[in-house]
Amino acid sequence: MSEPEDEVARTEGYYRRYGEAVHRRCRRLLGDDALAWDMTQEVFLRAHAHLGQVGSASSPLSWLLTVADRQCFSVLRRRRTEAASALTLRAPSVGLGVAPDDALERLLVDADLVRHVLAHCPEDVQRIVAHRFLDELEQEQIASLLDVSRKTVQRKLQSFFDTARRLLDVPSAVPRKGTAPA
Repeated sequence: MSEPEDEVARTEGYYRRYGEAVHRRCRRLLGDDALAWDMTQEVFLRAHAHLGQVGSASSPLSWLLTVADRQCFSVLRRRRTEAASALTLRAPSVGLGVAPDDALERLLVDADLVRHVLAHCPEDVQRIVAHRFLDELEQEQIASLLDVSRKTVQRKLQSFFDTARRLLDVPSAVPRKGTAPA
C-alpha cells in the first residue's frame, strides 16, 4: 500500500471507530443533524491533515472531540453574531417559591438555551461546560483531562452560569461582590 493509501486507510479507521461519537457530540452542541454531519466531516478532514497528531495523542477520541468542540463553538459564535440583533431570549417565568439557582438549572435543561449561552462564552469555558454537561464528567475528571486545577473548572462553570443568568435574566441566589441584595 502506498503512503497516501495508508493515510486514507488510517483516516477511515478513525472514522469507523469514532465517527458516530463525533457526530453525536456535534449534534448535541449544534442541535441540527445536517449541520452536525457537516461538522463531523470537517473534523475528519482535519484528522486526515494531521494524522501524526491524532496518532500521537494519548486518546484519538479525545483529540477528535476537541476538534469537534472547536468547530461547533465556532459555528455557535457565528450564529450569535449573525442573529445578535434578532434574538433576545428571556427566561420563562418559574413558579413561586423556586430558588433562583434551581430555576436556572431547570432552564438550562433546554438544549437551545444552552447553545445560546455557550455562544456567548469563551472557548475555555465552552470546553469545560461540554465536558461537564455533554460528557457528564465530574469536575475532578475535567481538571485532569484539561490539565487545570479543580478550582479553575469551578470558576469556569461559575462564569457559564453567570453568563446564563445575565442572558436569561435569572437572578442569582447569592449576591455578587459589590452588589446589595434586592
